[in-house]
Amino acid sequence: MFHQMLAAIEAVRERRQEEYRERRHPQLKRFTQQELNDEVCPTYKNWLIGRSQRMPSRSTLMGIADYLECRLSERNDILLAAQYLPEQPGWEGDSLRQALEQAKLTMETLPYPAIVVTHTLQVHAANELFLRLMEVPSLDTIPAHQRTILHFLLHPKFRANAMVSAEAHATWRQHVLYAMRHFKQQNALYQYDAWYQQFVKRCCDEIPDFQTYWEEACEVTRQEVAPTKMVFARMPTSGELLPIRIRNMMISVSSKTYPAVAALLPVDEAARTVYASLAP
Repeated sequence: MFHQMLAAIEAVRERRQEEYRERRHPQLKRFTQQELNDEVCPTYKNWLIGRSQRMPSRSTLMGIADYLECRLSERNDILLAAQYLPEQPGWEGDSLRQALEQAKLTMETLPYPAIVVTHTLQVHAANELFLRLMEVPSLDTIPAHQRTILHFLLHPKFRANAMVSAEAHATWRQHVLYAMRHFKQQNALYQYDAWYQQFVKRCCDEIPDFQTYWEEACEVTRQEVAPTKMVFARMPTSGELLPIRIRNMMISVSSKTYPAVAALLPVDEAARTVYASLAP
């Protein structure tokens, strides 16, 4: 078992080394055995020469996987070789479709604006109250890759509304950074997978200032709480735009965190007034 684990680590290490043979790594990693020993696992050289065959802890292997920039499948290859349980990916296939359907049914019972989201912050459904509040068209009219919370937050319309005052801009900016930190936290094990890197690259290419905010968004801490959102909502009776404060509430519908229903709860009297006017 020990040699199987070591072989799995070496297979990934050699793969990373080959990937960067003709180009420079952003952090100047060389992915050598000595570097892995010095940077992450001080006993690695002893493993290689047979001086130690003590099985490492799961956390040690996760640290090695982080250094080797493992994709989720590679990380699980190493964990399984050491007879640890693999990291479980999100729902896929029929299981995902069933969970999404359950989330949609839950969303439809809520008296608040709500959407159905997955761990990628992809919006899969939105109720009528949400569409009215945010003044967005039916999701069917929006390109699939743009149906994400990050795209909505960084849409020119919401940027413009956030510029009406310093407080509104600060609140909007805080929520953009929180959403990005949340995305990074929920998808930490996927950060070297192709879909993750393609998503970030596409956002950087298509959304102004996305890369600036992305680089500023440090890793989320456990103590961080989702900020109260200030949004501008239009009173249907007068057409007046009012600043209202709302808070996001996440409702999981299965044993996994996602898919989930994100409901927007009113925080102040202005929000409650607008919500009452939007109700059918």
